[in-house]
Amino acid sequence: MRRFGLFLIFGLSLLFAAEIRDGTLYLEINLAASPELVFEGTAFDLSEDDRLFQNSYSGKVRISVVSPESDNRYGLIERVESTAGYVESEAVSHSYFAWEDEKLLIKHEHWFFLPDSFRDLAQAQAYASSLNYPYSRIQSIPIVNSTLLVIDASGESAYYESPLKLSSQGQIWLNGLPYEGEFVLKIRNGKLVLNQLLPLEEYIAGVVPNEIGNNSPPEALKAQAVAARSHAVSLLLYNRHTKDGYDLCSSTHCQVYKGKHLRNAQIVDAVMQTAGEIMTVAGKVADATYHSSCGGKTDSSQAIWKGAYVPHLSGSTCIPEADEYDLSTQRGASSWLNSKPDASGMSSWEQATMSWERTVSKAQVAKNIGLNSIRSIEILERGRSGRILKLRFIGDRTIVLDGEYKIRQAFGKLPSSFFVFKAAPGKTLFQPGSAITIKGRGSGHGVGMCQVGALRQARTGLDYTQILQTYYPETEINTDWIDDERP
Repeated sequence: MRRFGLFLIFGLSLLFAAEIRDGTLYLEINLAASPELVFEGTAFDLSEDDRLFQNSYSGKVRISVVSPESDNRYGLIERVESTAGYVESEAVSHSYFAWEDEKLLIKHEHWFFLPDSFRDLAQAQAYASSLNYPYSRIQSIPIVNSTLLVIDASGESAYYESPLKLSSQGQIWLNGLPYEGEFVLKIRNGKLVLNQLLPLEEYIAGVVPNEIGNNSPPEALKAQAVAARSHAVSLLLYNRHTKDGYDLCSSTHCQVYKGKHLRNAQIVDAVMQTAGEIMTVAGKVADATYHSSCGGKTDSSQAIWKGAYVPHLSGSTCIPEADEYDLSTQRGASSWLNSKPDASGMSSWEQATMSWERTVSKAQVAKNIGLNSIRSIEILERGRSGRILKLRFIGDRTIVLDGEYKIRQAFGKLPSSFFVFKAAPGKTLFQPGSAITIKGRGSGHGVGMCQVGALRQARTGLDYTQILQTYYPETEINTDWIDDERP
């Protein structure tokens, strides 16, 4: 078992760059994580964290990790102490988001480690077991002085020590998308992690057009902005990307962010008119999850994700005509799927979510779920939105899929699990032939705000607060939720 002393890494911060400046929350949004990054820009500066070394670049730049084998250690936390000041020489500084006294704040603490560290996680786990320490005390600690190789447009090379700060005077292009402003370049697990450091409202302006479209009615854009801002804050409190080296990712795992791509004056106006607004309930941040199209009714988070009951995510009616049907029954679901709700004013993508069909071979479905053959499929449970929550497959053995996402994946990434089998629309038990044709409605998990519904309601004259109350009842708008007083 190879052990290393921790004296090389004591006194370091884990590079938590989120901060609150005069009441404004700044976040690190991840743009890329790769062993090598290639981007280009009109003009930008690269500098080491202490700014002793700085160079200006333009055109195409290639950055790679020179010493990935020495960029990480695994240590065991012996004790944790709260701190508001400097990093003690024998400790590692750790920061994280918390919600206290109805406010978001950034908390800081010192981690004190046992003397030994390990390059391999399995070795660290074995050591923890020998001491009867839980694996939760094992922490990955980056060596911030890893070497990076930067090759400019002319082919000239330069070496830097991580982390790096990147500041652009114009746009830099990464994966075909333009970004500008301040960036941070770190190393995590042998990969370069490129993050954009920006104010919360700039981030929201980059999310809204990529989640609901940039030509949506103003009130729908405002509703999306508040929902996205609330959702971002609730995600921060999970601190789930802290170990990855950033606050939020830029994919659907968090929210889709693409800088100024698709951004226009209407987007900026909607974000600024709702600036700082989040939804809270009972003094806590409301979970403001959302999806593309419910198909008639939204579902409860408890049914979809098997969690605790959440009153403001218990499901609501999106299309009034859907209230005439009990979508949790096979008969009601089938009847509603055969109806034709009013689609006036809807765009083509909205209409596509209201009625869709997919055909997949029985053999492919069997393969997707790990069966050799399928004799019958039985619908065991539907939610209030009509989404199938539990499905039984009987073949060479019996498999029960519990969860709408698993069911969607089983049939080849369906838009939603609100569907019937076209050959037996009114039946819960279905004996498929060689091909299975599915008729469905909706897109996404069906919890929280339905974007298609928000668009429809905005076109009928509802304002954004009314739209939000439809999907998040009992919540209230809050603008006083950032604590920048406590260190």
